Amino acid sequence: MKEELSPVEKIKAPEQIAEMLMKYILQGGVSPGDKLPAERTLATQLNVTRATLREALKKLEQLKLIVIHQGKGIIVEDFRNASIDLIFSLLVINGEIDLKILENILEARELFGAEVAKLAARRADKKDIEQMKILMETLVKTTDPVKLQQLDFEFVRQLALASKNMVYILLMSTIKTIHDKHLKLFLPLSKNLSTSIQQEILQAVIDGDEEKAAQKARTFLQAGMELIKFLKHV
Repeated sequence: MKEELSPVEKIKAPEQIAEMLMKYILQGGVSPGDKLPAERTLATQLNVTRATLREALKKLEQLKLIVIHQGKGIIVEDFRNASIDLIFSLLVINGEIDLKILENILEARELFGAEVAKLAARRADKKDIEQMKILMETLVKTTDPVKLQQLDFEFVRQLALASKNMVYILLMSTIKTIHDKHLKLFLPLSKNLSTSIQQEILQAVIDGDEEKAAQKARTFLQAGMELIKFLKHV
């Protein structure tokens, strides 16, 4: 069933208007190439001022979900061509986590995480290795689930930094933002977590063993997919 647009309270912020329009677009309220209602009509439908609506539309345009053409109207774009920042909005709709999108994120992390570890083994310098050693010492001693999960992901981020690949670094930073914002979701991963595999990854990086680093990283990151299975049955 297609999502319907309905009036909103005037006190709601432009971000909330943007989320409503985003949901309307992503759930098939309009198709790529279609036009949204004219600005005046849309503001009336949503019960907001045109200034508030323009702020919301600006956010959608920045995400490349729409294009605003003078004289042509508000054209809906194909969300598959949108900015990576759209993933934040896709992940949470109406306060609920979309487990399919979370699964996509963890799947992507697993796939490129192995390559990150491989490049880290090839390119890590003395400073990178020293930082990872210091982190590992703290990680091994940590028992608090929240702190453990934060350090666990920080280790993956440091691998990305050691890879010296800016694309991987930025992708990992994006995923880290999601991880930190929804940290409670990841806490089940901290139960009975052994740091032995992280230590093996680190040793492979120190030894410059690219294949072993990639293999161990892939095994380590597969735990994220186990989290999805757990969350689907909660």
